[in-house]
Amino acid sequence: VVMPPPNILLIANDPMSGNTWRSNLLMFPVCPQSERKEEMIDKIKLLDIQTQAAIVSHIQEVTQNPLNVLDLSWMEEGAELVPGELEPLSRNMAASLQQLIDQRDKATEVRICPTRPAGFYLSRGSKRTSAPSPSGPAGTEPTQEEKQHLAVELADAKAKLRRYRQELEEKTEQLMDSKHEAERLDQELQKLKQENQSLSCEARSVRAYRDEVDALRERAARVDRLEAELSRCKERLNDVHFYKTRMEELRDDNTTLLETKVLLEEQLAAARGRCDKLHTLEKDNLLLHAKIHDLEMEREGERRRLEELLEENLLLELGQKQSMNESAHLGWELEQLSKNHDGPASESRKSLVHELNEGVSSRVLKLEKENRELQASIERLKEENQLLQEQQLHTQELDRENQSLSNQTLGEELLKEKQNLEREMHALRADKDCQVRLPLRFSEQQHLSEAVKALQERAQSSSEARVREAEAKNRLLHQSVTDAGSRLASLEAQLKVVSEEAECLRERAGRCEEVQREAARLERSREALTREVGTRICAGSWSGYNRLIPAQKELQRLAQQEAQNSLLSMENLELRRSMENLRSSSARLPTLQEELQEAQRETQEAQRKDPGHPEGGQEETQDSSGSSGQEEELVSEKLKAQQQNLELERLDKELERIGLSREKLLQQEQTLEDGEDEEDR
Repeated sequence: VVMPPPNILLIANDPMSGNTWRSNLLMFPVCPQSERKEEMIDKIKLLDIQTQAAIVSHIQEVTQNPLNVLDLSWMEEGAELVPGELEPLSRNMAASLQQLIDQRDKATEVRICPTRPAGFYLSRGSKRTSAPSPSGPAGTEPTQEEKQHLAVELADAKAKLRRYRQELEEKTEQLMDSKHEAERLDQELQKLKQENQSLSCEARSVRAYRDEVDALRERAARVDRLEAELSRCKERLNDVHFYKTRMEELRDDNTTLLETKVLLEEQLAAARGRCDKLHTLEKDNLLLHAKIHDLEMEREGERRRLEELLEENLLLELGQKQSMNESAHLGWELEQLSKNHDGPASESRKSLVHELNEGVSSRVLKLEKENRELQASIERLKEENQLLQEQQLHTQELDRENQSLSNQTLGEELLKEKQNLEREMHALRADKDCQVRLPLRFSEQQHLSEAVKALQERAQSSSEARVREAEAKNRLLHQSVTDAGSRLASLEAQLKVVSEEAECLRERAGRCEEVQREAARLERSREALTREVGTRICAGSWSGYNRLIPAQKELQRLAQQEAQNSLLSMENLELRRSMENLRSSSARLPTLQEELQEAQRETQEAQRKDPGHPEGGQEETQDSSGSSGQEEELVSEKLKAQQQNLELERLDKELERIGLSREKLLQQEQTLEDGEDEEDR
């Protein structure tokens, strides 16, 4: 570099003028060539991208101007000079020498300036020649006034220097205080994060305790109800002795009624058997229909998944072809660059080409591996689809067999009813013959009929009380079933939201994998570029420094994608928490089912205790039919809950298959928080 060195005094007095700005530009190419070039290069790298680009442009302005730089490479050993390059080289050298001579003359004038008056230089200015001699006239000694003036200026400068040093010490102290304050704030932030985690754990435990408290409250209410029923039973126990004596008196009268009671009990047992079989058959039919629906839904889901996998396979094949084309294009460009440029940078370019080829080959191998895995999954899904079709055919056959069995059972039940009716007709005829043959026992039958009426009235009153109790229990049961239905509806809505979020999460996970692969590729290219920049900086050439700027922009874009990845991990954690809450709420379904079964057993016991009351029997059969309908609803709700649990397990498996486990997401979140803390520091 043959430009004149910058004047430090002029730069300090007026740093933004035109001449000082041009002098400042000289520092950019000179600093990397000094003894502290590594330190200067590290400081330049710490600046932002726009400032680095401006510095590179100013360096090119200085170094690419032939009047500012003198090429001395032809003086090295083994260098050959082409005859065509001799004339421009000599012209540049002559211009540089003339510039150096002018600079020397200006420097001698500046050195003589303090010792001569202003008029002397004005008179000498008209007589100066264009090229003065290199040895200027010697200056005279400065006067006493000038020495005093210079001493005063020196004292002022020293005072300013002391003041600046004091300000610098104050600023350093303020900087240390601010650093300590920042460290203290970081510690407080860590404490607040720990407190937040502990509070979240306590909130989860409070939710669990709240559910347990609700369950205990329900049990306490049930205990109160059972205690009231126990007190009623104790009150009835006092009347048992009176009823016992009365039953001993009426036992002889009831002998005639036992035969009719046995017949009625047989008819009632047959009717109950038919009802039970009908309910079981209906339940089996509902279960089979639910299974058929589930299998159809699974088949549709597997078909959609197969189509998605085929589309992903096509996209991966297109991406593989594109990556092969890009690798070929990059190889061709690197070969062209290696042909055009020779010297010390060729080895670094070859290494960069080798690394890029290795990266492209590894990416191609990964894509081929993924393609094979997708093909294997497609074959597996085809086999599963065939199995589902076979299962559907099997369920259709079972449905047909169920219909045939139901028809057979109905025919057998009709035959049994016909036989029972015939036996009843024979019994009635025998009773009629007995009544004709024994007119003397008319008074006794009248007495027995009065006793039977009294017993029927008592049985009716007791059955009405029991029916009222059964109705109250049925209302409570219906209320519990409606509550369970509302809870299941809310759970279904939550499951729908969770499934939608899981679909979004799958898409985001795919994007995250693409971002991670792109980040790895950019990291490899960044390392290669940094090595190439280091070699070029050590050699003194700044032509490759421009390639660092787009790489740093890519790194910034990569940082944004990593932040997006952290947001996706946080959303995934929230989704996991909602899934856990959904599982805990679905775990309460068996308790509701047990309560429903207990209520059904109580209603059946009430039916067995009052078989002789027809109206109560009709009402209780209606209640039992209502409870059976509620039981069917509960069975369907249980099936829905099982489907929801299967869906949740499938989502867990999908998350584990794509590699987003809970521990890994927590580690990613912790690493992202540590990286943000380090950046803040």
